[in-house]
Amino acid sequence: MNIWHICMFEIRRILRIRSVLLNLFFLPLLLIFILGAALSSTMDTGKDNVPGQVRVGVIQTGSNSGSITAALNAFVAAPAVAEMMKVQHFTSEEEAERDLRQGELDFAVLIPPDLEERMAKGEEAKLQWILGKDGTLNIVGETLFTRFTDELNRRMATVEVLGPEASMAVASMTDEGSANFSYVNVSNSGTAGTSYSASQYYAASMLAMFMLYAGMTTSSSLFSERDKKTLTRLQAAPVGNGVIFAGKIAGNSLLAFMQALIIVLMTYWLYGVNWGTHPWLIVLICVLITISSMMIGVIVALVSKSAASASALMQGIIIAMTFISGGFTPIAIDFVQRIGEFTVNHWALQSFLRMMLNASMREIMHNILMLGVVSAVLLAIAAVIYGKVGYRYE
Repeated sequence: MNIWHICMFEIRRILRIRSVLLNLFFLPLLLIFILGAALSSTMDTGKDNVPGQVRVGVIQTGSNSGSITAALNAFVAAPAVAEMMKVQHFTSEEEAERDLRQGELDFAVLIPPDLEERMAKGEEAKLQWILGKDGTLNIVGETLFTRFTDELNRRMATVEVLGPEASMAVASMTDEGSANFSYVNVSNSGTAGTSYSASQYYAASMLAMFMLYAGMTTSSSLFSERDKKTLTRLQAAPVGNGVIFAGKIAGNSLLAFMQALIIVLMTYWLYGVNWGTHPWLIVLICVLITISSMMIGVIVALVSKSAASASALMQGIIIAMTFISGGFTPIAIDFVQRIGEFTVNHWALQSFLRMMLNASMREIMHNILMLGVVSAVLLAIAAVIYGKVGYRYE
């Protein structure tokens, strides 16, 4: 008996359980339909419109030279950008945060006071975001100002490479005017996508959440082997506990992939969900979610004493991670958003949304990389706990 035999037995066993099949394949599609239809009025349709103007607060608290200020002014004055956002200038962060809370601003960006000094030292130009209540407008603001810093870094690199003769590169940003910012493209959301629909948002969030439930199936299966005394038979054969774990994980991982494939294809065909133009990145994200799901399931199985406690703990973890990551509804509270960044759901959801919005590959890969980091941490924790506890049989 090897991993493959245990894997195939696990798949056959689960596929015979009708309630599991309904929960894995039918329930996600039903929830996506209900949430997408019920909450479509609270989000952009994502088909025939571009989000309205984003009210952006620009906070300058330091003494950056005129070149940085002039470059920013030229950027926000460019016709393509001016159509998408209305800029207000602030001298303190408190004023901008107050307007965000009162709903007078949608998004704010803080220019660090030492930005030019850091750039002079060769450091990357970065701005700080202060997010508002609307998740879509936050993404629009982040995307626009990320394009600005990308262009600023490119021009600074030109100065470094070409030397003194290119020292006026930043100043030329204002001399050439709006033409210099033609790299900002505004496109219809039905094609290139600058917003997402409620169906897209909840398709992404429900896919991440229900793939995590595969870990609960793994945990339940491990306890089932012990409670039904079949673990003794497996251990009587020349099979180590590691092979049993691997077989269970492999079987449930394949089921998670089947679930992801069905959700992606059915939401595309039935609900018109646009998953972007990078199918292989969707596969990569699903692989990382599956790894995280399996590791959470193994950790819960190892630290729990009964199947009931393991199931309750697993459900609590999944629901909590989905909630604080904005999987049920976007949360504008900054503290909650910071906690959400430590969850699998946050980075999975942001990866899917960036692909739906046809964001730059750099933005997409950043979120996928962070999802990979979370998966690696869970894998390390599971390995440590398994080394100390093993598969307990009492």
